[in-house]
This record gives sequence, structure tokens and C-alpha cells, in this order.
Amino acid sequence: MKRNLSAIKKALQFGISGAVGGFVGNLITEPFMQRLNDSESVFDGVLSTARWFGLVGAGIATAIMFGYYYYIKGKPQIKQALKNGGLFGLIAGAVSGAIAEVIFSGIGDGENELLRVVCWGIAGSLLGLGLSKRIPNLGMLRGAGGGGVGGVLGGCLFILFAYTLSGTAGRLAGCAAIGFWIGIMLVVAETLFNKAWLVISYDTGVNRTLTIGAEAVTFGSDDNLSIICIPNVSPLAMRFQLEAGQIVCENFDSGSVSYLRSGDQKRIGNCTITVGNSDLPTQTEAKVPPTFISAKPAVSSFTTSKLSLRLGSRIIPLNPETQLSISEIPSLTSAASNGVIATVNAHSRDELLLEMKNLSDRAWWATDSQGDMKMIEPENTLTLVLGMKIEFGEIDGEIV
Repeated sequence: MKRNLSAIKKALQFGISGAVGGFVGNLITEPFMQRLNDSESVFDGVLSTARWFGLVGAGIATAIMFGYYYYIKGKPQIKQALKNGGLFGLIAGAVSGAIAEVIFSGIGDGENELLRVVCWGIAGSLLGLGLSKRIPNLGMLRGAGGGGVGGVLGGCLFILFAYTLSGTAGRLAGCAAIGFWIGIMLVVAETLFNKAWLVISYDTGVNRTLTIGAEAVTFGSDDNLSIICIPNVSPLAMRFQLEAGQIVCENFDSGSVSYLRSGDQKRIGNCTITVGNSDLPTQTEAKVPPTFISAKPAVSSFTTSKLSLRLGSRIIPLNPETQLSISEIPSLTSAASNGVIATVNAHSRDELLLEMKNLSDRAWWATDSQGDMKMIEPENTLTLVLGMKIEFGEIDGEIV
């Protein structure tokens, strides 16, 4: 829910920014529009259209980058927006405008409105492709696809405004519509087709969503080192990245590396970071039979146990010689014929601690209370600590 609400807010922020950029970009070009309309040759038309949409594209790209920086930083970054949006937006807009004019004038003879919409789609696609190089982990396909759809939707409104409003007003409203829909659809494409993301929940109640990918998402107090600036923490405190389908979190303060699953959380400064991954299952309560096997009677186990294993709604006391079978955890297969998939014993070096040995045919994943994850291969043992979560295949357990 937090992700969806944050994505809606992000889309509206990008859309409004794009609309302002399209409006301002066209406003700058209005003094030159008479020359565009009076073009006598295809070359003059292509050159004038390239100049026109170059400025419009620069306005849209700069404004969307401004919206992006304001979204992740919480403050205006005009210089950065101009630096990373202005020049490439001008080039992308000019190239796409020239291509669109060649197609429109050469094939459509300047009369086919459907072809005009397709041309706006081409222009939006190239702008989105350019923006994908500036917005981390947006991706070229998502950028080009979102920009293309936004260009088509905005182009439809551009034609509508051109017919219902006066020339200048129609162009201003039309370019604003194109910028609005390009901004909206970039976020829609990013949200629908990304594999992993972070929901950043601040103590103030503000939520932000960022896509994780090959480019690292960094947190810290130094604006130059961190994408997300968090006050009163290390200059570079934490980094999240998607590697080989796994979400990796590196904590620079502790030097630890964690492998996270969907729903896992990290706390840093004044915010909580929740991980989402469409390729990994979220932690859910497991539906398993209400029985357990123990070498000791249940009454004795409850009175002597300090730790227990919670599987869904059941609590299984853990003592030395406790055994777990496929009856408790049907997602695993025993490596032996007796059906036992785990045994609990006293720790080899500290009798006050318990350890669990993996007797199944597959590895487990254990995550401690700090979020650090490790794999327990068959025949290996795991030292049990309070709050530890263990993934037994498709069934999740917790040490309580």
C-alpha cells in the first residue's frame, strides 16, 4: 500500500513537472512560430521543427529532472536539473522533432492527424530514452516505452487543443499535455515493470519509492556521495543493489553485507527502508499440520525450553534432542528415510546455546535481527538466537 501511494505521488510530481517544462519550453519558442508556419521547403520545416521541439524537449527534460531531484532530496536542485536535463533534452528533442517532421511531411503530406500522433510518440520515446540515462535504474526499455506512450497520449490532447483553442493557447496547452503524460508514464512504466524497489518511510510520515537495479542506491549524510541524504548519519552509510536477482545491502558502518528478501526492513537515521522484490516471496504465515515430534514429552519441553520455533500459529519448544520432521515442515524432504529434517542439540562450545542441524536435502536461509542473511547447507549447523528468521523452503519460521 505504501509503495502504491508513493508511486502515485511520484507520478503526479513527475507529470506536473513535465507539464510546466513543456509549457515554458513552448512559451520560449512562440516568437519563432511564424517562421515555422511559413516554411516553404521540407528542409526549412525540418529545421524549424527541430528548433521548436528541441526547446520544448529541453524544458520537459529539465523539469522532469527537477521533479526527480525534488522527490528524492526533498529540496529544489535547479542547477543539477539543468545540468542533467537541459542539454540532452535539447538534443533529444531536436533529433526527435526532425525525425517526426520528416515522417509527417514526407509520408503524411502534412494532413494525417493519426500520423501526427505517431510522430509525437516517437518524440516522447526518444526523450524517455534520454531520461533513462539520467534517472538511476529507470532502464532504457522502460524509459523509451513510457516516454512513447506518454507522447502518444499527450499528442492526442495536443491535436484536441489545437482544434479547440487559438494557435498560441493550443500549442501551450498541447506541449504541457505532452510533458505531463511523458512524466506520468515514465513512473507508470518504472512501477509496473521493475523487479525490486525500496519504500523509504520517514518518521515524519513521508514515503518515497525508488527502483533498485544494477546502479546502487546509496544512503548517507553527504549529498555528493549519497542518492538519499539522511541527516546525522555517516557520509556514506548504506548501499542497496540488485545482483544476480538478489537484493544486496552493504552497511559501511559495520562492514556487513546482507541478502534481503521482500518485506525485510533496515533502519537508518530518521527513516525505515522496506525492501520489495517481485521475484521473491514475501514472508507469510505457513499453513502446516498442527503436530510436532520431540524426543521429550511436550510438558517437559515447555517447562525447560528457553527458545521455541514459531511456524505460523504453532509454537514448538526447542531443547537438546528435539527433532523436526516433514510433518512440521512439509516443504522439505529428509535426506534419510526416517523423515527427520532437523535436530536440535546443545552448542558444542556453550551449553547455554542451542544449534540446529540441517538434515534435509536442500539449504535453508537464516536472517538475524540485524537483517544479516546466511545460507545453511545440508549437514551444516545453525546457532539459534532470539528473533532469528529461518526460511525452510516455502515455509518460514522464527525463533521466539
